[in-house]
Amino acid sequence: MRKFVQVIFTIGIVFLFAIEGNAQRKGSGLGVKAGMNYNTSGKYFKDAGSIWDDPGASTGYQVGAFYKLASYDIFLRPELLYTHSKFESGLGQVKYNRLDAPVMVGFHLFKVFSIVGGPSFHYSLNEEYPEVLEIESAQKIDFGYQFGLGLNVGPVGLDLRYERVFNDQKLTLDRVLKREDSFKSEQVILALSFQF
Repeated sequence: MRKFVQVIFTIGIVFLFAIEGNAQRKGSGLGVKAGMNYNTSGKYFKDAGSIWDDPGASTGYQVGAFYKLASYDIFLRPELLYTHSKFESGLGQVKYNRLDAPVMVGFHLFKVFSIVGGPSFHYSLNEEYPEVLEIESAQKIDFGYQFGLGLNVGPVGLDLRYERVFNDQKLTLDRVLKREDSFKSEQVILALSFQF
């Protein structure tokens, strides 16, 4: 929890410097981003209760780069990110590393806010499942979507997004208890970006 407070404090300091230096939003250009993600198995109430017990059990991180192509208040922002994620499945912890390529379409509101949404492509680098699930190698490529809100002050941005993968993977009790139940790969992402 202390690291989380330090991250929030650092983000606040960066925003104060950005506000002081430049209050206008940036146009087209390259940028970098880094952030934290909170993963869920799709069982919201159960997962929400586990946050208080162990807040770090379902958190991960992502780092990468993007290109923003802006015209007036509309922009296209393809990104390439390395993502490390983990979450509790009920039978043990699932961990995975992947390359993510979201392609966001966005609209600026009031010069500092933005709304984004679009498809997200994922390539799995490696996955670790609990032994009890006896999962063979899952599919390498997934497709999903993201949407969210952003706060943009000069070259600095702060995004809060929701992501869901369309291709539900069989990570469940159907191998153990022979019943049909699958997890939905979902996450909430909070990321800080800087555009050059």
